[in-house]
Amino acid sequence: MLFNSYAFLFVFLPVAIAAYAVADPHPKLRMPVLIVLSLAFYSYWDIRFLPIMVGSILGNWLLIRAFVATRRPGILTAAIVLDLAALGVFKYTDFFADTIATLTGKPLPHLSLVLPLGISFFTFHHIMYLADLKRGAAPIFSLDRYALYICFFPQAISGPIARWSEVMHQFGHRAFSPGWQQRCAVGLVFIVVGLLQKTALADPLSRILDPIYAEALAGPVRGNCWLALAFALQIFFDFSGYSDIAIGLAMVFGIELPRNFDAPLRATSIQLFWRRWHMTLSRFLRDYLYIPLGGNRHGLTRQLAAMFVTMTLGGLWHGAGWTFVLWGMLHGAALGVATLWRRHLPAPPAPAGWLVTFAFVVLTFVLFRAGSLQATWHILAGLIDQPLDPHPLGRNLVIAALVGALLLPPTHVIARWLTETPRTSVAVGLAIALCVVFVALGDRENYNFIYFQF
Repeated sequence: MLFNSYAFLFVFLPVAIAAYAVADPHPKLRMPVLIVLSLAFYSYWDIRFLPIMVGSILGNWLLIRAFVATRRPGILTAAIVLDLAALGVFKYTDFFADTIATLTGKPLPHLSLVLPLGISFFTFHHIMYLADLKRGAAPIFSLDRYALYICFFPQAISGPIARWSEVMHQFGHRAFSPGWQQRCAVGLVFIVVGLLQKTALADPLSRILDPIYAEALAGPVRGNCWLALAFALQIFFDFSGYSDIAIGLAMVFGIELPRNFDAPLRATSIQLFWRRWHMTLSRFLRDYLYIPLGGNRHGLTRQLAAMFVTMTLGGLWHGAGWTFVLWGMLHGAALGVATLWRRHLPAPPAPAGWLVTFAFVVLTFVLFRAGSLQATWHILAGLIDQPLDPHPLGRNLVIAALVGALLLPPTHVIARWLTETPRTSVAVGLAIALCVVFVALGDRENYNFIYFQF
């Protein structure tokens, strides 16, 4: 059940809102109803995933209770290891088997396990809470509050990756208390803008780019290689659109999720890019990997090494393939170069910084999307061999997406401006935009959000 589907927008969401509105006046019902709705949403994808989600919640909860009873931090360490082990088995077993087979020349069997939807994201939610609990920075929560933190349906599949301290205290509050109209209006703007990003920009770009990358997997690309660079725009509007929809949906239910994008393609340095792109993942990697590895507290060499390892593992988190690992390594190296530059050289002019950053991000996203190192080479070689003369339709769409990415304000700014005072024209505009979205959804195949595969 995709956020951009009739089944979600016209069936699940109205039923969910109605059910929560009935439960809203009753404090003891609010969280249980949201948990049931969230598990129903999750199980819709594949009922086989439901025991994994429930087992993950209950397993971690039992270990938390064991820690409370004994105060042995090793129990929480074991919980984190088990969470990572489960993620590793489902996501990386076949990748490691192929890698070992390549190194040794001895093929190993594949498990060919189906990757449970959202396992990367809810594993990170477990880890953040367990790690903070271990160092005494988190309180003990009730089972229903902890369960909702893990399975809350707007964010369970692909984030944003919210810290427990950002959302736990909001669970159980009334969603339809005085002032709910303003909050829901802001949420509606987020949902509409997110759907527009997905249906009007990301999906049309996907229809143009998918054949190019499929051709690259099979052999040299005969034409339109330059359009392949537009994947950076596609993934931005796809994931930014998903994040905006998730944030807007949470607002309808009285929960404020953290923002995930802040005009990243306008960044004038690679550091600034990562502060604006998938912001919740960047903060997770910084606080739960980079800083524990030493951060910037133990000298320059340790800092550069921690940066490189963090981004390499961040790349591996995105997918079980060497293209993702290399993508992470390149970004780790770029952050290292930028750190050295900042120490020893003056900052470049903003336009030059933007151009270098934008070019690096766009080119490395080819590696992220290509699916293999050979396919990446076919795309990059085509950029050299072919003239810059893409099909007019593709060119115009890419130009529109580029203008949107570089000039439009972030969604939270748009939402604030539109809802500060009542505007009849705004209401009419949103209604027209929704009609455009609904027509677009009914006229073509619904595309999965890219980050569902991670």
